Amino acid sequence: MKLLITGTDTDAGKTVVTAAIAAALRAQGRTVWALKPLATGGPPPGEDATRIAAAAGHPPQVFQTALTPASPERAFKLAGQPPADWHTLLSWIRGFDEDTLVEGVGGWEVPLGGGKRVSDLAVALGYPVVVVAGNRLGVLNHTLLTVEAIARRGLPVLGVVLNSVPGGAAPDLQGWNLEDLRAALPCPVVPFPTLRGGDLAQAGAPLLALLPYS
Repeated sequence: MKLLITGTDTDAGKTVVTAAIAAALRAQGRTVWALKPLATGGPPPGEDATRIAAAAGHPPQVFQTALTPASPERAFKLAGQPPADWHTLLSWIRGFDEDTLVEGVGGWEVPLGGGKRVSDLAVALGYPVVVVAGNRLGVLNHTLLTVEAIARRGLPVLGVVLNSVPGGAAPDLQGWNLEDLRAALPCPVVPFPTLRGGDLAQAGAPLLALLPYS
């Protein structure tokens, strides 16, 4: 099973959702790799890569990092680094066996450098996509645009994870967002709770129903 996790924007909750899926798969006895190919905003390997790798039970797996919290294209440029070599990056990702979760960076069209975006990475890999959306005001527009953009690139959207982000929508609006997205989208929309030290595997278990097993 191969999967790419993208977000409607930054801080939508891609990392916690990726970690929860990894932990739930691991709890089933499956070997899973959780990759953060490109990471910005901190020293290597980065907090996101560390968190998802811990949930999957292996060391952090990152292809290229940069300190500046910006798109990979901008962060690598500021660091004086060339953009990630495209073919080497793809080969690196494809080299992992078993279940592989690939966490994107930012949203669907974030520039990676070299004229490539997250969407190009997804298409080159050909992995089905899970979209993570923060449950707050504006999520309807962001989610509908993201799902539509993914469909235009010919990739299946397995589902939308509507994440209860800290400081997000009031309870009534959270419920309306879930109801409206379920009415508007052809794919499943699954709510995800705010985690405060809870069991990642337990939180991720309901998300496994979205996944294609092979």
